[in-house]
Amino acid sequence: MRSFAFLTFVAVSSQLAACGDDSSQAGGSGGSSAGGSGQGGSSSNAGGGGTGGSPGSGEPAALQGITALHNAARANVDPPAATALPPLEWSDEIAAVAQAYAELCVFEHSGGSYGENLYANAGQPGTVQDVVDGWVSEVADYDYESNTCSGVCGHYTQVVWAGSLRLGCGVASCTTGSPFQGFDEWQHWVCNYDPPGNFVGERPY
Repeated sequence: MRSFAFLTFVAVSSQLAACGDDSSQAGGSGGSSAGGSGQGGSSSNAGGGGTGGSPGSGEPAALQGITALHNAARANVDPPAATALPPLEWSDEIAAVAQAYAELCVFEHSGGSYGENLYANAGQPGTVQDVVDGWVSEVADYDYESNTCSGVCGHYTQVVWAGSLRLGCGVASCTTGSPFQGFDEWQHWVCNYDPPGNFVGERPY
């Protein structure tokens, strides 16, 4: 019987000039990867509207709750925002772009016009909680006062970027292009944000 090692691999595009370079971690019993990119030191994708991840918002079953998880992070930023961050709204239009890119099974940034966070896992199925937690956990490496990163934080800053208002995500099961050595089957998660965030020299809120 094959034994699966859980690997966590985090990759941030060099286009994410706001925070961080590539890094990796390992442990557990599956595998995952994350990344973000965009324009002007950010990565993002834009489109349509929605209802913050509530029932009927348009989120497909595999992504149910991902908007609400983003909005929970935005509502609980530390330090607190002087003005509450607006909740993200789900966009079917943006989601279609994210889904199409996820299905290409290429774990690198699309270079599109939206803000973009990437995540990959192998060895066991991922969940929307895993994905958003992976990005939001980067808050530990972000110093708001100096607007600098001690490690990787660009995914977190995109999640809580006050100027981003719309969100669309996609996920695909892939058998090619795996970023994990020894794991041919993997999941590719993509979230796009409109307007994009992570502009150089600007704080997220």
